[in-house]
Parts: sequence; C-alpha cells; structure tokens
Amino acid sequence: MVTVADIDRWNSEQVREVFHRTQKQIAACDTMVAQFTNLSVFGQWSGQTAEAAKTSVSGTILDFTDHKEEAAVIANAAKEAADDIDAVKQKLAAIRTDAAAQSLTVSPDGRVDGPLPASFDSWDSAAQSKYYAIKAQLQEQLDGLLLSAENVDKNLAAAIDGADGDLPVKDVDPLDGTSSIARKANQTQAFNDQFGRNPVSANDWRMAEMLDTNTYHPKYKGLDSAVVVKTIDKVPGGGLQRINAFIPRDNVHNIPHLNRGDDRGFDPAADAEDSRVSIYVDYDNGVVVMRQNPSIETHSGAVKVDTPTFGVAQDDERVQVTFEALDPFAPFHDQKVGDYVASTLGVTVRGTLITSPLDGAPEVEGQLSNYPAWEVYNDSPSGVTTPMYQYMPARTDPWGPLRHLPGHHEVP
Repeated sequence: MVTVADIDRWNSEQVREVFHRTQKQIAACDTMVAQFTNLSVFGQWSGQTAEAAKTSVSGTILDFTDHKEEAAVIANAAKEAADDIDAVKQKLAAIRTDAAAQSLTVSPDGRVDGPLPASFDSWDSAAQSKYYAIKAQLQEQLDGLLLSAENVDKNLAAAIDGADGDLPVKDVDPLDGTSSIARKANQTQAFNDQFGRNPVSANDWRMAEMLDTNTYHPKYKGLDSAVVVKTIDKVPGGGLQRINAFIPRDNVHNIPHLNRGDDRGFDPAADAEDSRVSIYVDYDNGVVVMRQNPSIETHSGAVKVDTPTFGVAQDDERVQVTFEALDPFAPFHDQKVGDYVASTLGVTVRGTLITSPLDGAPEVEGQLSNYPAWEVYNDSPSGVTTPMYQYMPARTDPWGPLRHLPGHHEVP
C-alpha cells in the first residue's frame, strides 16, 4: 500500500524523463523506417539474392515500426503517470493545509492527528463536534487519496518496467495477452472520449474500465462488449453505484445452448468482464453506463454479444434505471419476433432500480429478475466500498435460466 511518505518521495520530472527519452526513440525509428523504405542499393539486383534482400529490408522496417508503436505506448503511460503524480501531490498539499488550519498534521503512515487545541475544553459541544467532524472528513479525504495513489503507483511501475524492457507492450499477460500499459491506455482513451479528461480517482478508473469496450480474457476471442451511455444531472460527492448481474456456475443450460457462466460468488473487486451485465450510476461524472459482455456457447466456443437497452429518469438525487438484456444465443434473438417472445415470456435479464446517494447513506430499491445473481456496491468518492444488496439464486442449479428468469423479486 502506498504511504504518504512514498508520495513525498515521488518526482514527476524523473518520470517525464522516460517520456522524453521514448520520444527520441520514436523519432529515431521514423528516420530508420524512412531510410530503409527509400533504400535503392538493391534495386539493380535480381534472383534469390534480391528476394532475400527485400525480405530482410521488409523485416527490418517492420521491427522498427513495432518498436516505435511500443515506445509510443510507454511514452503515453509515462506522461500520464507524471501528470497523475502532480495531481496526487497537489491534493496531499491541500489536505495538509486544511489540517494545519485545525492544528493537525498528516503523518507519514497516513493518519490525520495532533494534540487538541489548548482551549478545546472551553468550547461548547457544537464547536467540539465540528472539530471532530472536520478531522474525520480530512482522514476520509486522505484515505481516498492513498487509494488513488495506489493506482498511480501501478501505472508508474508499468511505465518503468516497459522502459527498462522488463515489460514488453505486446503479449505480456499469459491470461489475456495484453500488457497492463496497453490496457490502461485503452481505458484512459475511453474515459477521455466520454469526459474530455483522463481518469484520476479510484472511481474514475472503475468507470474507465467499464467504458473500455475491448475484452481481454481469451474466452471472449477479442469480441467487444456492448456499452451504452446516458447522461444524468451530476450529484457532487454522490460517488458510484455498481450493479452487476452474473452467473455463479461455470456453465448453465439455456436451451438450445449450453452457456458459459462467470463461475464466481459475490466480489466487490470484480472487474467489468466478470459479469454478464453491469450498470454503473456515476453521480460525480453525471452518467449511467450499461455494459453487456459477450456470451459464450460452451461446446463450440462461439461468442456473440447483444446490445442491452435501458431508460433513465431522475428526481433530484434519485435515479431510476429500467433495463433489459437478451441472451444473443436465444432463438431468433436478432429478429423482432425473438425480442417479443423473450420479453413476453420474461426470459431476459431485466429490472427497475432506484438508487440514491442520500448524503453518505446510499439506498437502492426496485425489482429484479430472479436470475442470474445480483450484487450492488456503493463506492464513495474517498474510495470506500459498501455492499448495498446481494441476491444469489440456487447456485448449483444448471437449469437456472429456465427455472428462474421468468420470475422477479423486490429489492431490498
């Protein structure tokens, strides 16, 4: 875990040096590609020697191009890490300033503390309560900052490893074949495309992961997830509420197919690919995002995805989301008759939920289909995750979709 002392030791200019050096490598690669492309020394040659020379030159050009692309990803990661370091250090300085105004200090191990003011005993109860409330608020801000710093530290480590050659940009992860640098770059771009800025806080990064339509687990065979975004009025300080629908078994019967499940239980750390359907209500950024991951037919390994539908209504801080998602392997799923039959028979993942941040006491209510499993979490701006609702159908039932999808239950 990153500490305050670690943040104090960070130096963004040293990280930017990685960016500057990789920029020079990119320029050098451009020069070499241009030189080899225009190389005419073998122009008058013929036969096997000429073919071998052309093959060698083409391979060299490809090598330089690949190196340039990898250097560009590392450069981008280094620049973002340096900018994030500056942002974290500025926020830490602001917390220290606010703490000093209350005669408090920020310790190297992450505590906001200090002796009580000399006149504290003479204060009335309201003033004393306000002092303790300010102290608790500063501690919460510091805890959230340290969580954000943890993400910055991971990105920084990836950038350094990439620059050292310890972390190749391509085919680094034995599970998904994608480097952490490339994945972070995709998430950053998706977030920037939506909000016009890069992710900073822990909740920003959760949303960045949600918005990135790329899939990384090999079971999805590179097929993108379907992501739909709708805007709401911002509720500053409202945080993020995550709603996940997942299949707890490794596979289930969904006539006429056997579908692969998510094979997991309740998990507040589950990422965007670990559920069939997810909905994120982001009060601070003013969006509701619904994501449907590709479905997998177990025997053939075939992969398909469908686009979910949802509507949003808002009353002050309360947000109502009504949604529906259809299995893309369902009969006639791509025809109107298939949609009609699925909705009429109630064999879709569907529901209506009303969420509210309620000044630090978040609530959720509504109605959900009886399948699959459901989990709802609230992530405060400071990074504290609180389970709000969990529902688990018969986990071992291989016929779960057929038995339970037509029904529904009340939340909570």
